[in-house]
Amino acid sequence: MEKFEHIDTRTATGDTKEAFNEAVNQFGAVINLFKVAGNAPNVLKGILALNKEVSTSTELDSKLTEQVAILTSALNRCDYCVNVHVKVGESIGLSHDDLILAMKGKANDGKAQALLNFTNEVVRNRGLVTDGTLQEARNVGFTDKALLETIGIIGVYTTLQYIRHVANPEHDFPEVSEFSSSEHGSDDGAFFSANS
Repeated sequence: MEKFEHIDTRTATGDTKEAFNEAVNQFGAVINLFKVAGNAPNVLKGILALNKEVSTSTELDSKLTEQVAILTSALNRCDYCVNVHVKVGESIGLSHDDLILAMKGKANDGKAQALLNFTNEVVRNRGLVTDGTLQEARNVGFTDKALLETIGIIGVYTTLQYIRHVANPEHDFPEVSEFSSSEHGSDDGAFFSANS
């Protein structure tokens, strides 16, 4: 059931139209998630502003960013966002297998694995990261700036995922059959350590 109105891009005006134009600038289109977020254009504009700042001057490459995004999506049980990030990840050169691994918090190289471990702890533990995981990320070359940018990426997508859960927009990307919210989602409340 769709819970929130999908704002029509052809009839949007004012701040909503401005937000939609920015979405097109950043993402190439106004996906259905943005159409429901357009009901509060100030919120959508804020999300897009953070995304733009995190994306334009980041130390993370686009592949690492997408791996963080898909793991965040899976942990937040967002099938819509998993579908989006698989499509985006494949378009920038990540293999389907690499994306499914990232969805599970796994990577084929040590640097990406360290960042996914960090992401896993940030999301599952609401920002509480073990010293070992933080040191592991630093040991493979992630600076404090890169780790804060990772938190920014997590913040952008977590906000969008909460909007997805509440607003329930119509899906506009192919379903990722490997995703299971009960298997990949985080909700047990137990402190998680990636290195235990």
